[in-house]
Amino acid sequence: MGGYGSGRRSNRATAEECIRINLADLKRLGMVRRDCMSRRDRKWTCDGQTVAMLTLVSDVHCREHQPCLRITGIARGREINCTIALVGSPMHFGGERWYAICPITGRRCTVLALPPGTTQFASVKGWKVPYESQRECQVHRAYRAIDKATLRLKSLSKYARMPTRERLWSKVSEKQRLVDRELDRLASRLW
Repeated sequence: MGGYGSGRRSNRATAEECIRINLADLKRLGMVRRDCMSRRDRKWTCDGQTVAMLTLVSDVHCREHQPCLRITGIARGREINCTIALVGSPMHFGGERWYAICPITGRRCTVLALPPGTTQFASVKGWKVPYESQRECQVHRAYRAIDKATLRLKSLSKYARMPTRERLWSKVSEKQRLVDRELDRLASRLW
């Protein structure tokens, strides 16, 4: 276990810095349905500036024999023109869940990512881009756990059971002790 600020460092982009397309969002927009072809224009911004303007065209057994998602447009000054295969999987209680086939790994995925400097969408695992949380040190993870537990505590109903409240309070106090211990250790190094 490393100390404060000892998380993994790299100049590689993280998944949060990539342009991402989530298939669940596309399904919510009504783009991924049987015997249907749909088109949407999407814009991604970062710090108030437009990073990408892409057109997403989903074709599920309409014109194409195989379901696919066509992505065209401009992202970070590069022209994007790629086609991703889609596959549907029936769910136990009815309906269908859609997956994209990663062009790099050939495996199913639900999120497609476009790292900076590339022109092909693929899965996060295919591009081997880490999530920001994987680079965090122990103190930052503890702060995030404290925030998550306090938010959960605030959102609990007044009828929530006492063991649930006690479990969340003990988690907050445990993580706070970890933060205090690490900060004391850091302060002792400075003196």
